[in-house]
Amino acid sequence: MTSPIDRPPEVLAAMQRTRKAAQQLEVDARAVVCWLDAEFPGLVVSMEVQRHYSCEDHEVAHVEPRVTERPRRHEVRDAAEKALTALGWSLHPEGRDVRSAFYHPPRSAHARLAAVDRVQRALSVEGIVAPHWSLTNSED
Repeated sequence: MTSPIDRPPEVLAAMQRTRKAAQQLEVDARAVVCWLDAEFPGLVVSMEVQRHYSCEDHEVAHVEPRVTERPRRHEVRDAAEKALTALGWSLHPEGRDVRSAFYHPPRSAHARLAAVDRVQRALSVEGIVAPHWSLTNSED
């Protein structure tokens, strides 16, 4: 008799890929919120990432930064979306049911610096200039 939880190898492999993608999202979202905090000092409180229940492994539905100055929310969200895209995520806001996860910058200064560097490198590989860098480097 076969156990009800026995699954074919291809199903187990797909489940493992989905778990790895979820773990990668945790790492990437934390890196992006650190980067946002560096780009917009004192403005970003946290970041919400929404995913559809039946999304593909590297898809997110919506990104919503929580900010202290509401008029700048769209500017920060655009930056967050670009950063997540540069890290390999695609946005698919299709209007289906979603689940949310909230991310805050870590307390460790070393982790924050490494995260900011990682996101900045990904953006530069994609040819995207971050808001902060475009302002400070435009005078050169």
